[in-house]
Amino acid sequence: MEPNNMQPGTEPVQTPNQGQDDVRIIGEMPRRPAKRGLYTLIAVLVMLTVAAIFVRDQVFKIRDVEIRSVQNISQEEVMRLSGITANTSYFGLNEEKIRAGIESNRYLRFESMEKVWPNGVILNIQERQPCINVLNAGIQYVVASDGMVLEAYASLRLDNGCIKTTGLNIRDIRVGSQVVCYNSEQLDAMLNIVAELDAQGCMNEIAEMNLSMLDSIYLVTTDSYVANIGDAQQLRPKIGTVRAVVTELRNRGLKGGMIEATVPGEASYRPVSN
Repeated sequence: MEPNNMQPGTEPVQTPNQGQDDVRIIGEMPRRPAKRGLYTLIAVLVMLTVAAIFVRDQVFKIRDVEIRSVQNISQEEVMRLSGITANTSYFGLNEEKIRAGIESNRYLRFESMEKVWPNGVILNIQERQPCINVLNAGIQYVVASDGMVLEAYASLRLDNGCIKTTGLNIRDIRVGSQVVCYNSEQLDAMLNIVAELDAQGCMNEIAEMNLSMLDSIYLVTTDSYVANIGDAQQLRPKIGTVRAVVTELRNRGLKGGMIEATVPGEASYRPVSN
């Protein structure tokens, strides 16, 4: 028996292999989720979102609107039609919605929109002008250069400075819509002729055009010269030829008569028979 060398008043110390039955083994303690950091991140994101919305809706509100090429309709009316207000955001500009609003007025044609950073916009608009008189079923329709019907009158008002157009085989014609012909080439010819007359600055010299035969189109001047220009091809040289011949005839004191100008650069003249 080995001597007990322990000092009085001390307890024996167990080694790792001693007192196994008294040792309680505890597993890994479960960790609590880091909710505080998540809540902070969410709060920051919300604040940033609110700040972004505020900047978008306040700093980038539309302040400057430039409306181009409108003379007979007030700027205030165009603005109303466009739907742009003091609360419209630069990022909220909807071109198709603006187009639909502006073109609800048949005298206006929306061309394009240009956004000007950070709070401006330019609206390019064409104002339709009456230039053609079309008679159909006893009604006079006033038509713009793109075929839009602007007005309709039960009583004739042919002294409005527009070109009287005859010979159209019309399928549908109503105010606020495009003229529809059974033969679309008739409408194309009419619009192309009007565009060329306008380009050459001689719209006010033509009183009537007849489109009953597309290979033999007639133009009648305000002083009764009748010009056959054939089909609607090569309109620039044909109409230019007619203008030159009419100027020469006027200088010579010849009034009225028939001008054949179906070939560009060539023309013949037949005076009025007595």
